[in-house]
Amino acid sequence: MTMTALRTAVTRIRAFLDVMDAAISASAAVRSHHVPAIADLRRLGIDPNRAALDALSRV
Repeated sequence: MTMTALRTAVTRIRAFLDVMDAAISASAAVRSHHVPAIADLRRLGIDPNRAALDALSRV
């Protein structure tokens, strides 16, 4: 395995773990009835402003 291939693999693994961390953090916040961090929502591809409007419309 070349060094470039190894770096690519490590970069992909880090990106995956970053998304998993955001998902776990957002999930824990929702379970404890807190608002998820904006950074976690953005990392997951969720528009925080739209998510807030959707949450308010359900109340």
